[in-house]
Amino acid sequence: MSRKQQYSYTLSSVLLDSLISTGTPYLFGVAGSAERDLFDHLARDEYKDQITFIQGNSEYPAARMSLGYARASERVSPLIMHVQLGPANAALAAFDAYISNIPMFIFTVGHISTANDYRELTYGYSRTPELLREYCKHVYRIADGANADIIIRRALRLAGTPPAGPVFLTVAQDVVEAPLSRKNPKKTHYYPPSAPEDAVHDATTALKNAEKPVILTQRTKNKASVASLVQVAEKLGAAVFEVRSCYMNFPSSHPLHQGFGDATSMMQQYLTSSDVVLSLDCMYPPTVDSALHIQVSDNPFVFNESADKKIFSTTESFLNAVLRRLGDTPNNTDRIDVLRSRHETMRTQWMTLLKEKYNDATPSPQRIWSEINRVFNHGKDYIVYFAPAFTQRRSVNRYLERDVPGCYYSALSAAMGSAGEAIGIQLAEQRRVLCVLGDFDAHVSQLPTLLWTCAHHNIPIVWILLDNATGATVKGAFWRYGKYSRDNRAFVGVDLDEPRTDWVKIAEANSVKALQCEHSSELRACLEKAVSTVKPVLLSVKTQDFENPPEGY
Repeated sequence: MSRKQQYSYTLSSVLLDSLISTGTPYLFGVAGSAERDLFDHLARDEYKDQITFIQGNSEYPAARMSLGYARASERVSPLIMHVQLGPANAALAAFDAYISNIPMFIFTVGHISTANDYRELTYGYSRTPELLREYCKHVYRIADGANADIIIRRALRLAGTPPAGPVFLTVAQDVVEAPLSRKNPKKTHYYPPSAPEDAVHDATTALKNAEKPVILTQRTKNKASVASLVQVAEKLGAAVFEVRSCYMNFPSSHPLHQGFGDATSMMQQYLTSSDVVLSLDCMYPPTVDSALHIQVSDNPFVFNESADKKIFSTTESFLNAVLRRLGDTPNNTDRIDVLRSRHETMRTQWMTLLKEKYNDATPSPQRIWSEINRVFNHGKDYIVYFAPAFTQRRSVNRYLERDVPGCYYSALSAAMGSAGEAIGIQLAEQRRVLCVLGDFDAHVSQLPTLLWTCAHHNIPIVWILLDNATGATVKGAFWRYGKYSRDNRAFVGVDLDEPRTDWVKIAEANSVKALQCEHSSELRACLEKAVSTVKPVLLSVKTQDFENPPEGY
């Protein structure tokens, strides 16, 4: 009898075979005694060379890793969690995946035994499926392993079906460990939604005839669609605005890139004078009153009811269909030249501000991002993940030139503690990840356990910690409120300087090399030294204290 045949084929076998058949090389999670059969499988020769377990030491960081891998790999990412409290710990990451249409497959052995179900009310295990029901598009408890192959394949398909999102399966321990008959997994094909030909024809005609077309983009999740978007914009001579940059949606140095949806942008003014507006996968598209508004998304929940045309389609499918309609239409060079002038003027103003206003001895966020941009090389060699991406968002947009698809990711919602996504992104990419985060987010993200995971699996992320010993996001909100806190410089619950955390020592305690920078003149050399380190490394940069609200709020 072969070693493969001497061990039972169980629901764990079905789960791993299903994941491997989809080409998933990683399983993220936390080891738990209830999941003993699954981890026994992962140790076997037949599985250990096909799927790697990425060890998190808490469910929330592990869930963030899985979410990051799903974003960067554009495939369903698996997450295994421990019984009962695991789903509760991971709930915030599941919420982000749900509202941002990130496909995740979440699995837990959430019950001890079907024979003891009557006790579950006492132990609380009966509530396991309910913990994530609000944040998952599909929740199911497997009561019998006989149809586990169908149930798991269905869950994986549902996770990736638009609107994509997390699915959650839970099973009792005796069910997951019971022997099953081996089945050959059936190969199936899925075809994503595409726009009807008449809708593509009407949209293309309107865009071609427009005198001042505008394209709004927010979440171009498929990297291949970025190139198609550039071609469409050039043929139309359309101004392109990023409503919010949580992905790399359009090359920021391209002359048609006219800015972002922040308070200083001319987006709203431009929309007022436009005659056709195309919104691509925008969760919160701005209101468009005077122009024909065409909205495209594979998530019907985000459609603006006031939009004139709502097209249910993936961005990639729609753009490719428009390109076929445009055929060999030449690029609209006249409009491109006009918009190039506006683009260059805008960027010149930003660089002038950098030289005149943000050149202090203590590194300013603007100076830090400009130096990161020097090594970034437009995203050809590196990927930036910015957590939490709410403070300094304007600085990032202005000074980080991101041109290569999939080179920039930021937090998806207002949730703090998203830095673990950088690990998943690094596992999905060949380029090295630079994870930039504030000290407040470092605490919430459980940075020590993330550093340990990087050291344990030799994941070579460059962690860049902006340390000003305060929670600037929350303090900025207090400042804007404009009452006692601002007038008396008395902020409660946001200062991190008594005691101030020594992140260098924390990194070294987790076997990660650490560097520290306290002066702007050292910043470039420290960054270059950090990126030249082939293993995971942390660079702690002491940034300016929060005396006035930093630009970008």
